This record gives sequence, structure tokens and C-alpha cells, in this order.
Amino acid sequence: MVSWQGTAFVDEFATLGCKNNSSMDSSPPTGNPQDDLSPILSRWVFDGGHPQLRFLEGIEGIRRIQIRLEAGILQFEVTGRPDGTRPEGAESWLDFWIFRCESRSERPSVCDFETLHGEAILYHQRAAAFLILEDFASVVQDCQRNLRTVEFVQLRGMHLADQASFETIRLAAVLMRARAEAAACVKVRDTQGALAAIDRGLAGLRGDLSRAGQSQEIGGARGADAESIEATVLRSMRDALVPKLPSSQRVDLEVRLRRALQLERYELAAILRNELRQIGD
Repeated sequence: MVSWQGTAFVDEFATLGCKNNSSMDSSPPTGNPQDDLSPILSRWVFDGGHPQLRFLEGIEGIRRIQIRLEAGILQFEVTGRPDGTRPEGAESWLDFWIFRCESRSERPSVCDFETLHGEAILYHQRAAAFLILEDFASVVQDCQRNLRTVEFVQLRGMHLADQASFETIRLAAVLMRARAEAAACVKVRDTQGALAAIDRGLAGLRGDLSRAGQSQEIGGARGADAESIEATVLRSMRDALVPKLPSSQRVDLEVRLRRALQLERYELAAILRNELRQIGD
């Protein structure tokens, strides 16, 4: 069982609406006594002021994620949609719309894009849980899935506004994927692999939208600010991994780099430049 260090997970759920599946003029639904969660809550006491996470071998041996919140328990499936549903028989709304667009040349509506956005948030929340539980491969899988959603919206979105709301999803997925890949490398003491994962993440933050020349149009002020925030997180991780050399060693590398450039020994210069980059500021 792992305790969630921070409030971001709770904050995300605070922004979500809540429905009781009843109309305004009907009585609220009632449950059965066996639906009462009190026995489970009493066995798993909320402690420490932060959500706690665990894997659970559930009914029929199916593994699930449980998150103990102050007022209850949240549960995710570990495969397919986190809520365990299959919209229109598909694994997810993304898979449903990919099939409809390819087979029938249909185009999603604004409401459909909102549904895809909500689904992406659900996958992102599960990826965050996987990260805390150190299931790094599953984090990467969910992040890749959300990046596929962003690519789909870029291809199928009718308006730039449809794409703009997904820029935050893209940045969050790139950041979390890089964190998971780096953490997996650190766990096996592969510092160079971790640094490479962070560098890929930094490049990804400048990613597809910038290369398409659309970052200012669809990202707006939020896009520029968010990119710097995510990049700052990754650079901080990189700084923590890179051992600092004494200033005399850095000066020696810089002198050798200038000399290599003067002599047009560009392969050596590239090696020296890479060494300087790896030792950080």
C-alpha cells in the first residue's frame, strides 16, 4: 500500500461533476444493505491526510487498483477503460471513433470530443496511480494511449478549439511517460538510461504541435506556460541525477571543446559537448 504524497489527485476529482442517474422529479436511488462499504472502510483506515493506493486481487482473481480517500474508496481496472465499461462494445471511446472514422468516414461532434477528453482524464488518473505504485510499464502504456487520442483529435478535429483542450493532455502524458521511463531506469541503476528518458521528454514537450506550427494558435498562453512548467519538472529531475564536477574539470572540458572546434575535429567536439551537457550547470 502506498500513500499519495500531494493533493493533485484529490484536486482533479474535485473538479468533476457528480450525477445520481435520477431525474429532477424522481426520488433518489436507494441501494441494498450489501452495497454498504462500511466494513471495507473500517478495515482500511484512512491515515496520514493523503490518499493511499494499493493493488487488490479482487473477485475471480482479477487485479484492480484501489485508492483510499478520506470519504471512501475509488477503484480502477488495470486493463481497458479504468472504469471497466465498454462503450458501444469497444474497448474505449477512442477505439470506437477510430473504427467509425476509418470504416464509415464519420466525424465526431463537439460533444464526442468532450467525451474523448473526459476519457483521457480517466486514463491519466490511472496512469498517476500506476506511477505511485511503481508499475512503470503500465504508466507508459496509458500515456501512449492518451497521446494517440491527441493525434486523433489533431487529425479529426473540425476546429482549433477542439484541439486546444487536448494540449494539456498531451503535455501531461509526455511528462508522466518521461517520469515513468526515468524511474524505471533509476530502479535498476541505469542513470544514463534515465537521463535519455528525460531528454526524450523534454524534446516531446516541444513536440508535434510545435513542429506543425500550431502551438501558438491552439495552445495559447496556457500552452506556453504549461510547457515551461513540465520542462522545469524534467530539468529538476535531470539535475538530481547528474553528478556535479568541480569547476576546474568543467573549465578543462570547455577548453578542449574550443580547441577541437578550432582544429575542425567535429566528432571529438560532439563528444565533449555531450559530456558538458551531461554534467549540467
